[in-house]
Amino acid sequence: MAEPYLEREDKFDVEPGFTLPELPAPDGTELRRAQHQLRSVYYDTADRALLRARMTLRRRSGSTDAGWQLKIPHAPAREEIRRPDAPVLPAELAGLLLGVGRGQPLLPVAVLDTTRTTLELLAGDGQRLCEIADDTVHASASGDGAVASAWREVEIELGPAGDERLLAELGSTLMAAGARRSAAASKLARALGVVDGDPAGAVPAYLLEQQRVMLAGDLALRRNDDTVIHKTRVAIRRFRSTLRVFCDRSATAGLDEELRWLAGVLGEVRDRQVMRRRLLGLVDELPDTEVLGPVRTRIEVTLDGELAEAWRRLSDVLTSERYLALLAAVDAFVAAIPAETDRAGLRKRMRRAERTVERRLRHTGGDPLRIHRARKAAKRARYAGELAGPVLGRKAVAQAGRNEGRQDLLGEHQDSVLTARLLLRLGQLAGSTAGENGFTFGLLYERELQRGAAIRAEL
Repeated sequence: MAEPYLEREDKFDVEPGFTLPELPAPDGTELRRAQHQLRSVYYDTADRALLRARMTLRRRSGSTDAGWQLKIPHAPAREEIRRPDAPVLPAELAGLLLGVGRGQPLLPVAVLDTTRTTLELLAGDGQRLCEIADDTVHASASGDGAVASAWREVEIELGPAGDERLLAELGSTLMAAGARRSAAASKLARALGVVDGDPAGAVPAYLLEQQRVMLAGDLALRRNDDTVIHKTRVAIRRFRSTLRVFCDRSATAGLDEELRWLAGVLGEVRDRQVMRRRLLGLVDELPDTEVLGPVRTRIEVTLDGELAEAWRRLSDVLTSERYLALLAAVDAFVAAIPAETDRAGLRKRMRRAERTVERRLRHTGGDPLRIHRARKAAKRARYAGELAGPVLGRKAVAQAGRNEGRQDLLGEHQDSVLTARLLLRLGQLAGSTAGENGFTFGLLYERELQRGAAIRAEL
């Protein structure tokens, strides 16, 4: 099993003649120096899919952490997944990167030879506060346009006993001595001549960020991490909303439909997670005299079984050709979309999304389906405001905030509708099963109907 490790570090570029200054160290600390000769072979797809997703895969030798290392975003840090050294990429790591690489082969793209001098700062009890690594790097990139380069940089990595305040203080000391924050996201990015930064234009930058969240979610799901379901699904919603509000609908209909399919697969898992938690919470609010029969057991058995089946379907999807083709289509679309530089056009489309919400809210007529459509419009208007905020300022931010509130209220109505539907089904099961009783489910069903009616009245 791959070993995870959370890494929090800052990188600084320095000139060849840079002298490391005296570093601030609390009383009672100990300094340890060491030197290493490191060799790191970096792997990626031919089109640099991992690098665009802000992930790196390398095989390192020459230090205590030798072996295979996969680094993935984990803001504000990075998570490093390690495997012991082996002549070929471990199948476990290859499997984790299936979606990020869209099934393409992982090939050597650069070799970095580093002379590293480390200064380890230890607390009085022996725990590591931080490690400062002074690196002289010689890099050679492979493939078309292969280049060789050399540079010097300093890294500060927090240890288990360190904190952000120490990291900031050490960084300030280095910059006062002439260091500059690195413009490259990683050594590999620098070796390949890739400068970190979002693409020009609000729409491409927003779509790229959602793509990165989706890919991070893909990798986490392959590690059976169910906490990323919601975040990944929201990124898909943001992507789809951007297609609908800011892009040519006729040209993006196919991509939108495939993203809707993927969101639905994730929703099969997420909805049962939410409903299980919601129903058990509702039961906990009742007095014991109103909980008749094995109510909690019925909820858990039914939803746990459905959740396991939903996870199985999701696992199958993650290895399917249809899913990998969708990831490829998303990547191609993000790479090709032109920058949105017209402020007036951005404002027009954002306001149109707002008017759609207002029109749908005026014409719900208490119909749950129309209320649900208004909720989806509120999401699009919210995300449009988020996207346009960096360009259009406070009015866009206000639109995002206003529609977040609408979304919450309309979402509560949708939850009540879905919960009532589920309670009716569970009540029917309990009422027709020996040793069970449908009374409690009927009681909760009526309460959810009243909750929905109250929200419709408020609307």
